[in-house]
Amino acid sequence: MGETKRLKIPQADNVSKIQDVPLAIEDGFNTPERLSLRYSFDRRQALYYLQAALLLGLVVKRKSRYLLSGLGRQYVNLTPGKRKEIILRRMLTCSVIASIIIELFVSPSRSLTRERIVAIVSYRSGISGTTIARRVRSILSWLTWIGEETGTLRVSRERVLLVASP
Repeated sequence: MGETKRLKIPQADNVSKIQDVPLAIEDGFNTPERLSLRYSFDRRQALYYLQAALLLGLVVKRKSRYLLSGLGRQYVNLTPGKRKEIILRRMLTCSVIASIIIELFVSPSRSLTRERIVAIVSYRSGISGTTIARRVRSILSWLTWIGEETGTLRVSRERVLLVASP
């Protein structure tokens, strides 16, 4: 059996802010320090949002600055509805989100407990301890947004349920 590839795990909870990061970079907020001013939070938090945009392929890092990727340049010129579509598609191709969605499909109950999600994320990422709870909180935020946008997931504090589309 092959080596398990370690997954990159998002640390940004607010999907609206993630959606705004490419627009912020377009407006010149292209460092953690500048982005922290836009959102009124600290540099570390700004890094989480920049890393999420990087994970989604919307930005690239060049030295200490972040720039729009080719996809990011397209993104900033789209309507808000088309931007949401790109975010949704990119989230669904994010390895950790895809792993959880696959587990939901193969689970006989079409649901996963928070504990099962913690186990999946911990195993696939190598993260443990108190860090895993924070990362799972971010993943659940992403899954909540996906559910709200598609009507296919119902997320509570303790469980994620795959539901029939409306």
